[in-house]
Amino acid sequence: MYATEKDLDKLTRCYEIQRWDEGLCLSQSLLKQFPHDGRVWELSGMLFRELTSFKLAQNALETATTLIPLSDRAQLALADCYLHFGQRQLAGEMFQFLYEKVGIAPQLHSELKDRLQKLSDSEHQSDGWEQADLQRPKLTAEHHYNLAHSMGYLGYPPECVEQEILRAIELAPDCLEYRIGLAGFLSQLHRAEEGYQYVARLSLQEISRLECECCLERLVKVFHAGGDHRRLLACMDRVEEVKRAQRKRKCINNDEE
Repeated sequence: MYATEKDLDKLTRCYEIQRWDEGLCLSQSLLKQFPHDGRVWELSGMLFRELTSFKLAQNALETATTLIPLSDRAQLALADCYLHFGQRQLAGEMFQFLYEKVGIAPQLHSELKDRLQKLSDSEHQSDGWEQADLQRPKLTAEHHYNLAHSMGYLGYPPECVEQEILRAIELAPDCLEYRIGLAGFLSQLHRAEEGYQYVARLSLQEISRLECECCLERLVKVFHAGGDHRRLLACMDRVEEVKRAQRKRKCINNDEE
């Protein structure tokens, strides 16, 4: 089975209008349903490329190559990944192949010309241009947090996921979601006591507003590990409130049916 044209159009639109985070969420959802759809893998890789997550981009695009022929734009994105990781010859050959291809889009042709020129110049200068030119745009805290989520989904090492969440917290230290996310993630790694430091100042009022049952259950482990009985009990009470609310909504929906 494959994703519908409607879903692909929406995913493509996210890429074109630079709503990359939204596109990644959609692509991950689609890949869970259609893991053999090369078109989704290709777009996912292109989205990761725009967010300068080159390893994730490379993996997604290389997966796509096993399922479909890559588009010209996707080939350029994959070549960028190879260049980023120092595979200059391979990247150069791909740039040259695309540059000489008949019927390539003018905008893409111009980008390829620019890359080939800079690659040629760098043979006689420092190699720093790849980093300055390819690592755009400047990522926000939300970008880093979403990348952490994507890395976790794709099975990346926990330390890589942790670093992305830490970067998100560094950029937005007051964001409750990121701190809870890291504490919960560390609890999954049997490091709940370590995760406690990120939520030690969580107020009871803030706990009372949490809606995610999974997040609350992870916080229960974190506060238990940290010996924080006050917040532990608050989380346990909130879990029960959330469960009751869910049961109530379910009963209402059944009655309506």
